[in-house]
Amino acid sequence: MAIDFNQNYFQLFELESSFDVNQENLEKKYLNFQKTFHPDKFVNASDQEKRISLQIISYINEAYETLNNDYLKSMYLLKINGYEIDDQNTTISDPDFLMHQMELREELEEIKESQNSNLKKNFIKKINEHKKECLEGFKKKFNDNIFEEASQKVKEMKFYLSIENEILKDN
Repeated sequence: MAIDFNQNYFQLFELESSFDVNQENLEKKYLNFQKTFHPDKFVNASDQEKRISLQIISYINEAYETLNNDYLKSMYLLKINGYEIDDQNTTISDPDFLMHQMELREELEEIKESQNSNLKKNFIKKINEHKKECLEGFKKKFNDNIFEEASQKVKEMKFYLSIENEILKDN
């Protein structure tokens, strides 16, 4: 029972370190890991082996979740390239984007007050388009090794995810 915890998540799953992950290969490798390391396989093992199994499966699950989530994967790609973002302090100083945030927040409040499902659907579509633009911007900047600008796209993405969660929780 061995996993190298010093590997990054892409290495663990034997994938190219890229935003565009081969989902089929990721899924196959993940299922193989589950078959090999799942704690249920170690019911009759020693306490130490059970603990190791839990550590390994936790690491595998965290890696899998990260590589399956565009936001987490973006942050992770920056991190393994030496550019870490403080997820708690993701302030954006671009005045245009700040104005855009305020406008979207106002629009969200109007939608909540009106309780109009069509407005809500259109707003969600708009947010999804913004997220898509952020991802494309991130990929381009990341692939060009412009990590500062790539990190700005991640910060913008976090805002869109936040506002999306806010409108979806009101269902």
